[in-house]
Amino acid sequence: MNAFHVDSGMLLKQLSFEDLAPYVPKELREYIIREADGMLEQGLDDLPLSLYKDFLRTGNRVNYETPFFRKRIRLSTLVIAELLEGNGRFMDRIEDEIWSLLGEPGWVLPPHNRYDENGEQLPVPLTGRPVLDLFALETGGIVAMAYRLLEGRLTPALKETMVSELKRRIIDPYLSEFFWWMGDKRRIKLNNWTVWCTQNALLSAFCLPLTQDEYHAVLDRALSTICDWYSQYGDDGCCDEGAHYWHAAGLCFFDCVYIINSVASDSLLWLYSEEKMRNIASYIMSVHVADDRYLNFSDCSPKAGELGAREYLYGRAVNEDSLVRQSMLDFRHYIDVISNGGELPFEDNKYNLWYKWLKFRYSGDLMTLPVPAPPKVKPASFFPSVGMSVYRSGSTLLAVKSGSNDDSHNHNDTGSVIVYSGSHPILVDIGVETYTKKTFSSERYTLRPMQSLYHNVVNFGGVGQCAGPEYRATDVSMDESGITMELSKAYPSGTVGSYRRTIGFSEHCIAFEENTKECSDPVLSLIVMDKPETDGNRISFGSWSIEMEGSGSVSVERMDITDARLRMAWPDTLYRVLVSFDGNLKWSIRL
Repeated sequence: MNAFHVDSGMLLKQLSFEDLAPYVPKELREYIIREADGMLEQGLDDLPLSLYKDFLRTGNRVNYETPFFRKRIRLSTLVIAELLEGNGRFMDRIEDEIWSLLGEPGWVLPPHNRYDENGEQLPVPLTGRPVLDLFALETGGIVAMAYRLLEGRLTPALKETMVSELKRRIIDPYLSEFFWWMGDKRRIKLNNWTVWCTQNALLSAFCLPLTQDEYHAVLDRALSTICDWYSQYGDDGCCDEGAHYWHAAGLCFFDCVYIINSVASDSLLWLYSEEKMRNIASYIMSVHVADDRYLNFSDCSPKAGELGAREYLYGRAVNEDSLVRQSMLDFRHYIDVISNGGELPFEDNKYNLWYKWLKFRYSGDLMTLPVPAPPKVKPASFFPSVGMSVYRSGSTLLAVKSGSNDDSHNHNDTGSVIVYSGSHPILVDIGVETYTKKTFSSERYTLRPMQSLYHNVVNFGGVGQCAGPEYRATDVSMDESGITMELSKAYPSGTVGSYRRTIGFSEHCIAFEENTKECSDPVLSLIVMDKPETDGNRISFGSWSIEMEGSGSVSVERMDITDARLRMAWPDTLYRVLVSFDGNLKWSIRL
């Protein structure tokens, strides 16, 4: 891999932003101003210390995060509305929101308030030594962009305070401290934090009037960090954190490169011609199902969000027409929904002002330029860095996980599968519930969505798979017609002598063989959305069925879906089908 290099003698510049008004369709302009008008009627949110400390007492993240993010959504929305309307009507409230953010003793979220990834959890933020987590840096990016975009309209004394606070809270600790996600002092496994944090550090710095020495220092650290992240990322472009997190991983890496090219005379333009850079872009379309639904291994919802301006810019930069096409289609659907008063699909990170500005700046292109032709469907896509295979034929889609249980945001799901018929889920991955203190603790694998017992794979006497790089698939063989793998190493030692799963794929039938040796009580677990009807060796689900050979008892458990995060993707009920067998089982999905 080439090392990133920018001429150290180059004169760096602040980010420049164009007038939005000429680019924004009427429907979008009216929508955002209606949103901003409604926000003028809302009160300012307070974040008392007791609410911050509530996380350590209860493990609940939502109580603090709801008003925390609501404040940032309001500020970003009001800034865009002011840029479009331009008559100062929103300025008093914008300054109130900025003042309120500056009044928060710390911008780090309670679950992230520590100086090391696995260090002591602090009950309150220490103002003398700010912690740079995802959302401290997100806040810095929002405030810095508000400064840059409204520079001529803000009260001068407030502008001075914004600059001094951003330097104290963001720039100084970024340059003087080391945080685990920076990745430049020890070889640890990096994840989305690395590029997501770096993107917002770059935004904070290059929206402010810093010295050339400060700009260069920020750029040097950013380049070191994203170079380390890029070197660890698989050449096949696969995001081991899942489709939902690709927007905060591969896409944020593109944002970093985009920002650096903007302030350093296209010094990283050569990256756009690298195959790996294009593979990162094409990955998201390889796991696309339909609309805003995606294949969802790891802590990923199947409703991973619609695409928009950032994805469009990435696709255009690397000539990935499938990404450009889906971004344009999704954005036009978004405009259609807001024009007709429909219910908007899930939109992640509504608080990020950079994302909002890009959406409005490129809304005209997304609405009016020709949409690329549909791409030719690949019958099979293989991602060896993570161990994922995706098969397509007609309307049938199969995804197979054959890697290890060491992914970032890992679930113990080696060997598991996801199946769709068109946009309809057949065999599903539940996803992840609303994050709590338990989600990222030693109790993580007590949560059912993280266990192999709640994935589409065989378990043994109630014993499921374990987490860690050593718990993995071995002897994997795959081609365009299917895959076979040995899965015994994914389970605790002594659980099963051999568990070999073979999958054959075609449009109307997916055939499975589960061959086990030296084990007790093998039970196939299947998670489905459609209500099952059992009849001997056949399980019917309406338009599809499962036929079995060698099965024992079949039982069905109702799974009530009450968690708010899961309900964004699923109805109020899923079902867990448990099929016992003795040694070997053949079963097939018939569509």
